[in-house]
Amino acid sequence: MPDSNAETHFLRAALAPVLRRWAAACADGVVPDRCVLCRAPATMGVCTDCAADLVVPASPCPGCAQPLPAAGLCPSCLRAAPAFDAAWAPFAYAWPLDRLLLSYKGGSRPQLGRPLAGLFVRHLDPAATRAVDRVIPVPLHDGRLARRGFNQAERLALGLCRARGLELDTRSARRVLATPSQQGLGRRARRANLRKAFAVDADLSGLRVLLVDDVMTTGTTLDMLAREARRAGAAWVGAAALARA
Repeated sequence: MPDSNAETHFLRAALAPVLRRWAAACADGVVPDRCVLCRAPATMGVCTDCAADLVVPASPCPGCAQPLPAAGLCPSCLRAAPAFDAAWAPFAYAWPLDRLLLSYKGGSRPQLGRPLAGLFVRHLDPAATRAVDRVIPVPLHDGRLARRGFNQAERLALGLCRARGLELDTRSARRVLATPSQQGLGRRARRANLRKAFAVDADLSGLRVLLVDDVMTTGTTLDMLAREARRAGAAWVGAAALARA
């Protein structure tokens, strides 16, 4: 006779990614009526008082958005400019935004998708989307996408495109390597980890492209994807993230 416990375990394993995608999709369509931080009434999931408390970099590097003590290019960009032309991140990756992003990506609070996208849309510099032809979110590998149920960068990019009338492009870029987590790695290790991780299949000749991710730590992920966009012919490549470490 078939092992009923084995069958149950198989079904649970097979259905888990489907249920996570369903839960994320349902939650993504709901905007909480209370602030996700302080529980005060809020129409967009984060009240104005809490949004004002989020850490905003005073002098971000125009090349890679790294927070600096004074205006100008950071030492890294002076040594070697990234493959993207400019970068923007409205917030620093600091408490409490870092906790919200970790909870969202970990799947414990899928309802945070709309509030986080709302913050991105309202606070991203309009210069980031000026004359942009396509918005390309950083892709996840198929395996990680199946486990998580959604691509957090795609959700941010979708909200941005809807709000600013831009074209969302989720087909041109692919993540071809299932690389290990980048957490805790330095710039050099991140570059080695992400070498040949992305592919851009479409012809982007002459187009202005904005790449979107949720967090920019060293900028390596966006830099590697920008290199592929350049190879595909992109005339200008920008990089945008909700938060910069």
